[in-house]
Amino acid sequence: MFKPTYFILATAAAASMLAVPLSSKDADQDIIVSLRSDQSFVEEVSSDLDTQLRRMRFDPRWEPAGIVKIRFRAGEDGTPVDITTYESSGSKRLDREVGKAVERLDSLTPLPSSAGDDPVIQANVIVAYSKGHMEKLSRKLAESEAARLASADPAERAVLALSFAPRPSS
Repeated sequence: MFKPTYFILATAAAASMLAVPLSSKDADQDIIVSLRSDQSFVEEVSSDLDTQLRRMRFDPRWEPAGIVKIRFRAGEDGTPVDITTYESSGSKRLDREVGKAVERLDSLTPLPSSAGDDPVIQANVIVAYSKGHMEKLSRKLAESEAARLASADPAERAVLALSFAPRPSS
């Protein structure tokens, strides 16, 4: 039976995840304190997505592979809303399975204050059939994320891309 190796990978948190100062020289300014740090947000959501992806079931006759980019927003209850496949892997089946995994997330709130109001969140998921293939897809993803972050479109630069170390399923 084919057991795919999947990796949830993004190169860096987007530009919207900038540190928010906790104090100010101007006493008239509000002090913003986030209940959740950027790092803990990424770690908790990444762990949740990792758990959901491990629940994916694959037909042994199907060898899924590719990069799937799913975009969504955080609902008030911590679950994703407005879920869309931003970039397809080329396999509707794989895209659907990754989308289902994202739908099951329940760890999106509270958002870190540095994320801004109602940010777009992007989960980049790599499914590979070998270590070499994973490395090739990782380079491709890194290039596309670098291009997105260098874009002249401020909305693209403000997308919060999830980032954590790849974990093979086994």
